[in-house]
Amino acid sequence: MKVLDNSRLDVAATSLGIAEAALKAAADWANQRLVGGEPIAGKQGIQFKLADMKLRLEAAWGLTMQALALRQQGQPFTQQSAMAKLFASEMVGFVTDEALQIHGGYGYTREMPLERYVRDARILRIYEGSSEIQRTIIARAVLST
Repeated sequence: MKVLDNSRLDVAATSLGIAEAALKAAADWANQRLVGGEPIAGKQGIQFKLADMKLRLEAAWGLTMQALALRQQGQPFTQQSAMAKLFASEMVGFVTDEALQIHGGYGYTREMPLERYVRDARILRIYEGSSEIQRTIIARAVLST
């Protein structure tokens, strides 16, 4: 199980990196893209999307760092690595999807790095155990206490 615990943290970290890049791409695009002569970054709907993306990203960082701290201390971290992997891999799906919405059709073209982030994000919910498996691990830990 320890190998999977470590691998799940790798998936969480990968999710964080992709989400950071997607959030930056979305913020940069929102500042550059003009509608009616004004950047779309000034629109409340865009601001809310960016805020929700950042909020989930920071929460995923917290879960991942908690699991890493337990690992560093030599303590069991199976439940925490499952929570970090589950939350981070689902978070990156949300963040890349919202970034794609902000970019519009341009974000889906191969010329934009975001197109790759969207593709790469999807597999992270499957690697090292699907989201459903992570939920089972977490539930078993809750039920055993």
